[in-house]
Amino acid sequence: MPLPDAETGRFVRERAGNRCEYCLVQQRYYPDFAFHIEHIVAKQHGGSDDIDNLALACHQTDQLTRLFNPRADVWDEQFRPDEDGHIVGLTAIGRTTAYVLGMNADVRIRIRQEILRLAED
Repeated sequence: MPLPDAETGRFVRERAGNRCEYCLVQQRYYPDFAFHIEHIVAKQHGGSDDIDNLALACHQTDQLTRLFNPRADVWDEQFRPDEDGHIVGLTAIGRTTAYVLGMNADVRIRIRQEILRLAED
């Protein structure tokens, strides 16, 4: 994300009370890591640059808010399928990924249910 203008940056920091809006830790406890302003819903997922979609985030929230990486993460540690065809996120990464990617959209659930039904035959 390009850096917000100074006024927007000040507003987001003040609104957050200079705390990470995800874990609520104050910036002063991490003097070596500057908190950054990020999109709550990424622009590539339809998010906007509106101030309501901007949050102050600490350096550790990348681990909390990032999506599943099939090259670095183990699927079974992040998700499990349930008996009804839903994908259940087991971690913050799994839950965020399932939501953002629409893994439990009706059509996807119906497809998985059909796969489960065919496997029983």
